[in-house]
Amino acid sequence: MVGESWREYFEFSSAEKNRTNGLCKLCNRNYKDQNGIFSNFLKHLKRVHPNEYCRIFNLEDEFISGGKHANDDDSTATASTTVKSRRNRVALSMAKNLIVRCNLPFKIVESAGFRDFMKECGFKFEPISAKKLKRDIIPSFANNVLKKIQETLNKVNHVTLTIDGWSDRRCRSFLGITCHFIDDKMIPQAYLIDFVRLKSPHTGENIQQLTEDVLDEFEIKEKVFKIITDNASSMIKAYKFGLLVDEETDKYGDISKSMSGTAPMLDDYDHDIELNDFQVIDVCQDDDIDDPEDPATLRLSCFAHTLQLCVRDGLKNSSHVSRVLGKCQALAKFSHKSSKVADLLDELNQRINKMNVTRWNSEYLLIKSILLIGKNDLESITKLMDNSITFSNNDFTVLEEIINILEPFYEISIKCQAEAIVTASLVVPAVVHLVTHLRDIKENLSFCTKLAQQLQSSLEIRFAGIIKRLNQDEAENNDSFSDSIYFMAAALDPQFKFYWIRDLRLPANAENRLKQNILQLILDYINKYVTTSSTNSSHQRADQSFSSLPLSSLSSATFSSSTPKPKRRKLFNYNDDNNDESNGSTSMDAANELEAYINDPVRSRFSEYWLNSRFSILKTLVIRIFSVQASSAPVERVFSYAGLILSPRRANMNEKLFKDLIFLKVNQHLL
Repeated sequence: MVGESWREYFEFSSAEKNRTNGLCKLCNRNYKDQNGIFSNFLKHLKRVHPNEYCRIFNLEDEFISGGKHANDDDSTATASTTVKSRRNRVALSMAKNLIVRCNLPFKIVESAGFRDFMKECGFKFEPISAKKLKRDIIPSFANNVLKKIQETLNKVNHVTLTIDGWSDRRCRSFLGITCHFIDDKMIPQAYLIDFVRLKSPHTGENIQQLTEDVLDEFEIKEKVFKIITDNASSMIKAYKFGLLVDEETDKYGDISKSMSGTAPMLDDYDHDIELNDFQVIDVCQDDDIDDPEDPATLRLSCFAHTLQLCVRDGLKNSSHVSRVLGKCQALAKFSHKSSKVADLLDELNQRINKMNVTRWNSEYLLIKSILLIGKNDLESITKLMDNSITFSNNDFTVLEEIINILEPFYEISIKCQAEAIVTASLVVPAVVHLVTHLRDIKENLSFCTKLAQQLQSSLEIRFAGIIKRLNQDEAENNDSFSDSIYFMAAALDPQFKFYWIRDLRLPANAENRLKQNILQLILDYINKYVTTSSTNSSHQRADQSFSSLPLSSLSSATFSSSTPKPKRRKLFNYNDDNNDESNGSTSMDAANELEAYINDPVRSRFSEYWLNSRFSILKTLVIRIFSVQASSAPVERVFSYAGLILSPRRANMNEKLFKDLIFLKVNQHLL
């Protein structure tokens, strides 16, 4: 039998236990021959119902019907089409599901075990070579996905990029570029648009030129709203003056340092990378510099990377923490070399996390894994060490305090790297949460007070723009994270609005002034950038309408202050009883839409809220600013896939095939 699709045209009815009658549903004719065999059904279908026969057996894949690879010849014979269709569907399914999605090696299709398995599936299998998969099918997939991305981006008005560099096991450098936007259903979308080879020197000028070449290819240079990168000096220089080459950049000279990406070891991937729950950012070491970010520039700093630099500042400047961390690192190093320790940990059903010097998350997870073991069991483990170490009661107290201090940092760094939700609105509430967390926890610390102080000081420096706006001071152009979109995004996310301001415990007048300042930022931004023909006239009245808007007219549920929350409260948990009304609006100007939105008690999910909203002016702004990503995690996730694809056994893979596999793996939802 060819497949299951023709079964809908006939039916089986069991007359007796070992006797079966078959009828064609199209004409109610018995197609069973005198020997009781049903093989004549296909002949009957071809002879009596030719249209249905062609419809069933001409369902070739779009790659084949379009003549995309070698399996498609110009033969029009129906019989050969039937066989060819089945073989091509199997070949395409193997390429898509086994090679791309499961990341299996190409040679699996030539192995005897795989071919025996295919024979056991119950139909004739035409063997296919690995060479054919590499030469024909994978490039055809890549071309088709590329066309889909180009067609989609042609319909989008605003996109945000995340960009970073990476080096593979052969020390070949690449520049990864991901594209992000909000689609017509108000759902955030992300594509990998290119994974281009970056040849030395890795200067800002070269990075900028490669970026412009890719954007010109997709014809989206004018649609780029923001570019998110880490704090590497070459990245700062590349986009400091926008995408167009500026002669002023010459006075800064070439920066010859390579980018932060380095060829990762396979063990690091096996231990630290979880592709479905990505939680690590490659922290730049020597070439990290403070980012003199201009709020009017194209580039924004990676929030997760900056947050981890804050944690690194705190850990290295606290004496008690450094001493105890040294013991933890020595124990972790020994536990991964000693079989005796491994056996003991198996008996205890515990494990000690592996240390990674470039990721502070690994230190947090290391400390947590040691605390889970318990003091008595830990002593039996340390006795097995060549140079035995002892964890005192004070050491355990220090470890517990470190966990209590760093837990919100860990949770936020995970949350801001999510794929399926908007993340720009997380930045300001996250900074507020961390500032208030450090403020509240100091009173309960015995040994790690200095760690909390160092973290607080680092937050004030590395997020100076946000801290100054929270203090209602004017943010300067050289303050990091001074772009107003972070505050606008927080206010325009229905899950946040102004609820996060409660954590600051401001006096009523100061709280209202802060809210007014944020609302004015939104109106000013609408007047400056949202220039649709239907809203131009209303924008001229926006400032006057809002300036006369009394704060008392805004919802008390939105603006009321609350009592201080417990120290270990749930992240971004803002209680509100009024969430049962629907949002909606008639035609309004910007100020009236903003007032109606702020007073709307609905706190549904972002996509659901704005898809059903009739705030047309605000919706246009939301589509623009929520394309921004809080971190460069999307492109870092691409590098995780790349490291797994180019394993030590596949290190000789040619560059074109390597890039195609990464492109398809990241964009596999388009296959």
